Amino acid sequence: MPENILPIVVIGGGFSGSLTAIHLSRRLPSVPVILLEESGEAGPGLAYQGGDPSCLLNVPAGQMSAFPAEPNHFLRYAKKILGEGVLAEDFIPRRIYGTYLQECLREAQEKNPLLQVIGKRVIDVNGGEDRVSAKVIFHDHTSIAASAVVLASGNQGSAFSGSVWASHTKSPRDPGAVAQVEKGDDVLIIGSGLTMIDAVLDLERRGAVGTIHAISRNGLLPQAYEPTEAVDLPDLDHLPDSNLRKSIRLFRNAIREREAKGGTWRDVFAAVRSSTPSLWQELSAKDRSKFLRFVSPFWEIHRHQCPRETRDRIDALIAAGRLVLHRGTIVSVVKGEKKLKMGLAARSRKEATRWLEVDHIFDATGPARDLDSAKHPLIQNLLRRGFLKSDAHRLGAEVSTDYRAVGRDNKPSPWLFVVGPMLRARFYEATAVNELRLHAAALASRLESALRSRFHLEKEENEEELLIIG
Repeated sequence: MPENILPIVVIGGGFSGSLTAIHLSRRLPSVPVILLEESGEAGPGLAYQGGDPSCLLNVPAGQMSAFPAEPNHFLRYAKKILGEGVLAEDFIPRRIYGTYLQECLREAQEKNPLLQVIGKRVIDVNGGEDRVSAKVIFHDHTSIAASAVVLASGNQGSAFSGSVWASHTKSPRDPGAVAQVEKGDDVLIIGSGLTMIDAVLDLERRGAVGTIHAISRNGLLPQAYEPTEAVDLPDLDHLPDSNLRKSIRLFRNAIREREAKGGTWRDVFAAVRSSTPSLWQELSAKDRSKFLRFVSPFWEIHRHQCPRETRDRIDALIAAGRLVLHRGTIVSVVKGEKKLKMGLAARSRKEATRWLEVDHIFDATGPARDLDSAKHPLIQNLLRRGFLKSDAHRLGAEVSTDYRAVGRDNKPSPWLFVVGPMLRARFYEATAVNELRLHAAALASRLESALRSRFHLEKEENEEELLIIG
């Protein structure tokens, strides 16, 4: 290896960052790869950190492999930890998946000692003097030079964090905040998606909660997971470009035809999943806005499902009056002597504002997408310097076809790459393991090609060939 090759730095040690670092260490075994995770514990990330063992994944074990070329990779690990009785269709505790990712990273480090994990907080990245390398700056004002930087910092806080009433809310992921709920306390949860479901079940397991209220604009719950049958992809050639209304009509027709044959809507959603990025990119800016406003709430609850057992438990709580769903928009939060009072505007202007009095308010709105509202100094500095740019719909970062960050000058960066949920701006589907693992592998492939070209590197005989899908 030429001595002038600087390390590749991956910022963010969650799922996407860890997988990207592993792929890079395999593809470029002679190039140092540094994975930076400020918590010091890379692998699980926020999504799969330790917690209640009854908190389950939302996807069966047989579909959760971190490596596309090895579909049973996670299933084998689950059997090793939980016993040979684990089946591909079983939903495994989320914390087990976190330890699985840590094991993947540990094995990669054993095979290649040049893969390092460092627990330091990055506050800025700047271009090097040669304009093709970078300088990574830490919170303690030390720095390292890098041949390339992969930004894998994950989700940027809560979608509700920018609200003027956010100070009245607590995080359902904070054990200390949840422990403050005393027997008989009424709780209000903002959001009605998967994060809300986790919060409700956590509170119920503690047995100390009164009535739980969940509010969202549409009051929609995630659908229950059911196995799908393989079907042919709907005839996408008939989907008119930039005509959302006709496209949705054709999609609904495909579902009706499938149901007439004894199948379900889930079969069609599964069939079209791999084509969603191309369909998203074909939409005009106007139709993308329409989709996000009118269609995406319904799309998301069908696309991101929960285990049948979990949905049954939620339905039972609703039937018993323990969980109450509300549709509307928050217009006020008032803190009284003992209670919090939230004003909820109805969807119809003819209806009066409703008021709910509770003891605690939890924010389960899911991750924020708008980078411009991100509070992390690294994101703020990259935006300020013009190395990173939000997309027009505030879904993530603008990126090129080879995962390079597109800057304020609308040009792809020579050294900054993006992976993880920020890719939602380009691909729309960039939040689940199935897509994120493909993006991690594909980015590693693109970055390998870029560095081999820049430094005139030849492949080494012991390098492992990886299967890249997508």
